[in-house]
Amino acid sequence: MADELPQPQLLRALGLREGIAIHMGVMIGSGIFLVPATIAGHLQAMGPIILVWVVAGMLTLFGALTLAELSAVLPQAGGPYVYLRHSFGRVWGFLFSWNDYFINKAGSAAAIAVAFATFLGYFIPALSPEHALCRYEWSLFGHPVEVAFGWVQIVAMAVIALVTYINVRGVKFGGWVMDIFTTAKVLALVGLILAVIFSGKGSTANFLPWWPENWTSQMTAAFGLAMISALWAYDGWIDVTLTAGEFKNPQRNVPLSLLIGTIAVIILYLSANLAYAYAIPIGTMPGSSRIAADVAEAVLGPVGASLVVIGILCSTFGTTNGMLLAGPRSIYAAGADGAFSTAFSKVHPRFRSPYIAIISLGVWGSLLTLSGTYEQIISYVVFGSWAFYAMTAASVIILRRKMPNAERPYKAWGYPYATLLFVGIATWFIYNTLVEDTRNALIGIVLLLISLPFYFYWTRWSSQRRAAES
Repeated sequence: MADELPQPQLLRALGLREGIAIHMGVMIGSGIFLVPATIAGHLQAMGPIILVWVVAGMLTLFGALTLAELSAVLPQAGGPYVYLRHSFGRVWGFLFSWNDYFINKAGSAAAIAVAFATFLGYFIPALSPEHALCRYEWSLFGHPVEVAFGWVQIVAMAVIALVTYINVRGVKFGGWVMDIFTTAKVLALVGLILAVIFSGKGSTANFLPWWPENWTSQMTAAFGLAMISALWAYDGWIDVTLTAGEFKNPQRNVPLSLLIGTIAVIILYLSANLAYAYAIPIGTMPGSSRIAADVAEAVLGPVGASLVVIGILCSTFGTTNGMLLAGPRSIYAAGADGAFSTAFSKVHPRFRSPYIAIISLGVWGSLLTLSGTYEQIISYVVFGSWAFYAMTAASVIILRRKMPNAERPYKAWGYPYATLLFVGIATWFIYNTLVEDTRNALIGIVLLLISLPFYFYWTRWSSQRRAAES
């Protein structure tokens, strides 16, 4: 009798407001508060720095415009898993879900939760990576590997545990939390920008040098490495599509969330970078581990810096919540399709959330807080993710041929030129990362390839089960 009862399904409880909050809330995490210093270290001139943010922003916008069409044609939970499955085949959808769930979302949740703990160290000095309770270092294939455990990791794990609980309680509760913290982080960022403008303590001389005397091949390579950090700050722009199966009127609300949210984030990021440079000379930025807090202290003093750090804590907490809200839907879709364990497709009978997928992501993300620096996790996440983003964008072209009669409430702007430009730049970025950051890129590839035995096992098991039931 239990097998004959209808299984609980995901609940369509999200609207446009929650969609924009999820989209902006996941994108605006710790990146914009930290990585401008890293980018300044790579490029050391204001013009290339702004160009990196413009190129990364336009690339993200072209991707969002493309994804908007796909989300309107196939408004189902899992987002790119569904698009890749229909265009390239189920194995590519699975590889996306594996990369997105076990590497991207888990790595991002770990990195951002650690960033939360690091910024909390502004108020609690014991929360510093140097104050680890235990630390182990060794060499693997000639490269240093470090595992550390201290108060930073304990706080990061506690944050992940809390947002795991929030999202097990249901997408409506998780969306409500996103509304609150996205509003807080946007207000914090806008407040910092306005404080710099009206403080009278900045200088346009800080923008110099505006452009390097010569653009060399080393500058091109540095530009590509700087793109890793900028794209990390923009990352998460696909996440709202993962929750499409839980939107009311998804054909309208998901595309609008993508478009409105992406444009707003680009404007905020460019404004923030100009404000940072107006307050602090470019040459001193690379030495800052908390660039946004340093800017706030320079223009507002210790009290102002404290307020901004509180805003950053809201930002990183909200983004970690977004990772645990959207991330589990990719592996949920794979489990429901028989490409992975069906346990990951189970929906909580009361809260209507994919609770197994959420709890598993929380546990794995917590373990990842023990290893890897912020920059290492960025490299693992960005390289693998952008390979699938390029394939997902190409899905628009393929599905227009495979599904010519499908209803398309929204069609990608600039098709096919914007789509092809996105795929082309993404391919160059992937190649440059492979050449300039080979070790981390290869680690990302290996982490992806080890998923294939799981795919073949679960697809075979699912086929045998269906054959037995028939």
